Amino acid sequence: MGKNLYRSGLGSPLNDNALELLSSLKEDLWIIEEDIIGTQVHDIMLFEQNILNKNEIKQILIALENIKKKIQNNQIKLDGSFEDIHPFIEKSVIDKIGIEIGGKIHTGRSRNDQISVDLRLKIRKELNNISEELFVLVEIFLSNSKNNADSYLPLYTHLQRGQLGVFSHYINNYIAQILRSLERIEEIYNRVNKNPLGACAIGGTSININRIRTTELLGFDEMVYNSIDATSSRDYIYEVLMGLSLLAIQFSRIAEDLIIWSTKEFNFIEIADEYCSVSSVMPQKKNPDTVELIRSRSSKVVSNLFGAAMIIKATPTGYFRDFQDLKQLLKNSFNNIISIIKIFKGIFSTIKINKEKMRSTINESFILALDLAELLVQEYNIPFRQSHQIVALLVKDSEKPEDMLNKERIEKFILNVQNKEMTISEDIIQTLKNLDLCLEKRISQGSPSKKEVISYIDELKKKKESMYNLYLKRIEKIEKVTTIREEKIRELIEEV
Repeated sequence: MGKNLYRSGLGSPLNDNALELLSSLKEDLWIIEEDIIGTQVHDIMLFEQNILNKNEIKQILIALENIKKKIQNNQIKLDGSFEDIHPFIEKSVIDKIGIEIGGKIHTGRSRNDQISVDLRLKIRKELNNISEELFVLVEIFLSNSKNNADSYLPLYTHLQRGQLGVFSHYINNYIAQILRSLERIEEIYNRVNKNPLGACAIGGTSININRIRTTELLGFDEMVYNSIDATSSRDYIYEVLMGLSLLAIQFSRIAEDLIIWSTKEFNFIEIADEYCSVSSVMPQKKNPDTVELIRSRSSKVVSNLFGAAMIIKATPTGYFRDFQDLKQLLKNSFNNIISIIKIFKGIFSTIKINKEKMRSTINESFILALDLAELLVQEYNIPFRQSHQIVALLVKDSEKPEDMLNKERIEKFILNVQNKEMTISEDIIQTLKNLDLCLEKRISQGSPSKKEVISYIDELKKKKESMYNLYLKRIEKIEKVTTIREEKIRELIEEV
């Protein structure tokens, strides 16, 4: 009866090649525990609705618990004649307790709403796993930021030295982006955490089921009300992949920074040996291979988003087997993101910041040009466009950065541009030579002045705590409902 469990209306069994194409049995191991949980809850509800009697629910739950234990102990043996995990579990129950009772576990349910509930439960779990890892990564970034508020760093535009900054300011930029991704995860989680179970194939069921009860026992916030929406829509999967894709893009850019900054040409940072490889022939080489692969793995996550779009866009309203291939895209994206976060946790826990090299790069550059232009605007009421011209000509005529800070030369170019003589205070020159004073003058909110950087670290900590509390509420709700569900299962199994 194995491969024919659902095929009573067809005259022939599946062709072997067709079975190979259709089968997702091995891939379904990713959601097998969720499938059992969904089945347990569905059948508890059937019992409470007087559709199953005490003996029936007891035997069904015992059989399902035995399968769950085998899964947890890696003792499950798959039968390759099945198309997917759903008939495999149903047949396993039937083989254990007979079709008279086991044949009732699927009453008032379709594989269509069953698959959707499995995926929502699994996505919920994976989103929480990623959140937990991201909060740890944010803590590591915060530690880096706190320790580098005085580490001067050139800030780049077009990969050219633009303005003076500090490493802490740069790390805070990472933290802000990741916290936004955590916000997105919270929003996505709330939309995913809805119950499709009870929609049946697409048009509901005449069986007297209770969708509110399964919603409670599965820890969903509410049900997906419309039965077509519950089984046909896959926007929740696409939105998850979109959120993961945004994370991947952020991670890829961080990886690119690490690769560039760890080169001898920059030498701003050193990645620990544990996260680098060596050349097979060039003994001097230390290659940031892990970070390079983060770029590649990030691109896979982004490509999974586009793959999902191509699958979903071509299907009319209703359930189609095409949706089966979304599962692997989800799994691959979740696995890649978790892998990347773990590598970043290690790298940023052991990273060496080459402060002297960053400072020497600043001293060798004309990075204070804008600071000079703005001082001329503020101290001498020179229009910014003329001030910009004065400093541009000054830089062009300078062989080294010190030439730009020469009092007489500044006065000369003011005369050339404005056609008026002006005496520049030596204090301006001394201010520009003192990097701390330069940054102190950056009074705009969100600038890399020490005051703003320290203040923003505090804000980021508060934001992180706020997001973490929302995450804890999600976890607490799942833990609470899991306890309630397991107690209910034990009660029904032990009841005489």
